[in-house]
Amino acid sequence: MKKILVIYYVLALIIFAGFATHGSETPEIFIYSKKYLAVLVILGIILLGLIPWWMNRFLAKNGTRNFIMALMPSLITIGVIYLGGHYYYYAQQEHLFDPFLQMPPNDYDYSATKDSSTFRILCIGGSTTRNVRLDTIDRYPSVLHNLLKGKISNKKVEILNAGMDWYTSKHSNINYALYCRDFKPDVVVVMHAINDLYRSFSPASLAVGEYKSDYTHFYGPSIGGAKPPTFESLIKAFIRKFWFTPTFEPAEFDISAFKSLDDFSKYMGTLIEIIQNDGAKVVLVSQPYMYKSEMTKEEEYTLWMDRGMCLIDGKYPNGETMALAMDAYNKKTAALANKYNLKFVHGEPALAKDLEHFVDDVHYTPLGAKKLAEVIANGIIEIVQ
Repeated sequence: MKKILVIYYVLALIIFAGFATHGSETPEIFIYSKKYLAVLVILGIILLGLIPWWMNRFLAKNGTRNFIMALMPSLITIGVIYLGGHYYYYAQQEHLFDPFLQMPPNDYDYSATKDSSTFRILCIGGSTTRNVRLDTIDRYPSVLHNLLKGKISNKKVEILNAGMDWYTSKHSNINYALYCRDFKPDVVVVMHAINDLYRSFSPASLAVGEYKSDYTHFYGPSIGGAKPPTFESLIKAFIRKFWFTPTFEPAEFDISAFKSLDDFSKYMGTLIEIIQNDGAKVVLVSQPYMYKSEMTKEEEYTLWMDRGMCLIDGKYPNGETMALAMDAYNKKTAALANKYNLKFVHGEPALAKDLEHFVDDVHYTPLGAKKLAEVIANGIIEIVQ
């Protein structure tokens, strides 16, 4: 067998092996869907049968030199397309981010003046507060607004949803002090846990270096500024969608792996003190989650934050570990409520850990948001009456 055919077979086998190890999201035969298995069969016939058969015939008739010369126009064309795409990609790249918050807060729309007939509630936290997965009317702050209408000393209730994806308790300190303070809230509802929890880790796709107590190792949505993506990485990311599938395994983690637990308390404590110094009442809420030791395949399929954010050497915390960790962060919240004599709303047990209430690890369905809003509404009514 000619050397060029040997080289081709090695490359073809590597390519085919990559596609063959990529399992389907809904497997029907082994790890593949019927459609993907059909694609693999056709790809195998083309890569390992038809192309080498054609190459062998061409080489026998025309020789290796003419074969290489016949390939040159195609190789040159591919090279020109690659270089053109390369320079176009870099000419278009900008990796903008808020240098302090990574993700800038929303443009808050509210009246600057607040009269004595208005009662304002600020809801602050991460994506579980903002919750763009739901229509605005179904998000818990909106539901909370409807529940409290006419129930607070006949005052007009105004609620500002100041949650933002990726925000930790540290981000909320900046968000409140620089952006939300002018809302002049009477009550501030604070709910954090999961975003501080996964800051304990340093996944290569989102962080640089080991854990730092100020969370500066974790770039999250601004990772493009710290690790600007290359044109080659763009091509690789596209190919990886269909090629080798990285495999991560669930494992039991010790609670010491969640390094941000004490720093979470520190940032939450600072936030509480700033809000109290402004004369507002603080309501702390434990964060609901779907993690549990026994999960159905459908529930397991929705999870992504554990394996996407909490990786150590190809392992991620199993459901039981994540549940215990979330409980640890929620207990810190409860301890802070006790320390500062605040209203603590135990939101975590208010939502059943199933797909009727959750769409993934911690984000809710409209029903889940409604139940969370109900327990928060009850807590607010208790402290203002």
